[in-house]
Amino acid sequence: MGFLELTGAPRRGPGTHVINVDHLRLAAAVTGIAVTVAVLPQAHGATGSPRPTDLGCVEGCAGKQTAAHRSTVRITGSGLKHVVEVRFGARSPRVAAKPTASSRYRLMVRVPRHAVTGHLRVVDADGDATRMHELLRLVSRRALPTRGSFKLLDSDVRPKVTFVDDGHAVKLSYRFRAFAPVNVTVKLMRGDRVLRRWTDDHALPYRKHDLRWKGMLSRHREASAGHYRLKIKAPGHKPRPSGRVRILSGKFPVRGRHAYGGAEQRFGAPRSGGRVHQGQDVFSACGTRVVAARGGRVQARGSDPVLYGNWIVIDALRTRTDYRYAHFQQPASVHSGEQVRTSDTVGRIGRTGNARSVGCMLHFEVWPHGWSNGRPMDPLPILKRWDGWS
Repeated sequence: MGFLELTGAPRRGPGTHVINVDHLRLAAAVTGIAVTVAVLPQAHGATGSPRPTDLGCVEGCAGKQTAAHRSTVRITGSGLKHVVEVRFGARSPRVAAKPTASSRYRLMVRVPRHAVTGHLRVVDADGDATRMHELLRLVSRRALPTRGSFKLLDSDVRPKVTFVDDGHAVKLSYRFRAFAPVNVTVKLMRGDRVLRRWTDDHALPYRKHDLRWKGMLSRHREASAGHYRLKIKAPGHKPRPSGRVRILSGKFPVRGRHAYGGAEQRFGAPRSGGRVHQGQDVFSACGTRVVAARGGRVQARGSDPVLYGNWIVIDALRTRTDYRYAHFQQPASVHSGEQVRTSDTVGRIGRTGNARSVGCMLHFEVWPHGWSNGRPMDPLPILKRWDGWS
């Protein structure tokens, strides 16, 4: 015997054929096939049956999924507004509780008496039960932390060393133990000064919390190079150290084996026509990657077949200092007006301009008051400092 089930009413439109039920029954009678036609009302499943995905304790917690009788737990997922009860593990009769609050994506429920450790089931209005993968572990209320207590379980800061304006965020991750949600404040400090604060209202205990800091002290003020500390504080408790980060002032621009040459490559060395050398040359294999030592805007870019070859000038972000890079193998890979970050590739070591008779190198200049304003300074001490850590 065959069955054909139609759900919902037929719709007319381009390419749509309306099935005539009488003709269907007549065809069935001729062929000897029984056909059942049923139009079913729309069920909850079609519009979003409960799909619980995560379970966590909110109040009265001894762990992320460890609670006690009268504790409040939270279930997240989708379609949860259809849940009418939550069933708990039990030794004999079924133990269930109605949600105390619910929405499409989450619901709250209190652990009833007689519940035991086990898997929860969410039940919708049609009586369909969905079992959760997570196990809710129940303990005595004596095992719960006291109200108002706070203990930092672990914290980590990554990376521990970064560069000014490299575009990568410093991430603080932490977990804490508490009876219920806590308003957690994170402080960024340098020495004894608090430079920034972040507050996470109603942060849940035992959960992993992440904070990302992109190196800004305010909207227009960037953190300078130096050592910084992060501390975590809960109301009524002393701040707890949670990690350190060091920000370095710049990255060595030549990303390969290199050498500083001799006296001819030094700042101030005499040049033909009464000129003097305005930078420091760094020898490296042709094709070696060159990166921005400091992020900023590409102020100028050009090709000079006589002296500098392929070159660029980068105006360091939020400073008056400009940096010039010359003798690239090809025209710079960044263009005038473009924003670059510390560590972004800007070119490759070459021997263009007057370097063609000397060797593959980077010519590097530092202009503390802006390119062609005032005088450049000897970049060798800065390069050696950057070379020491990067």
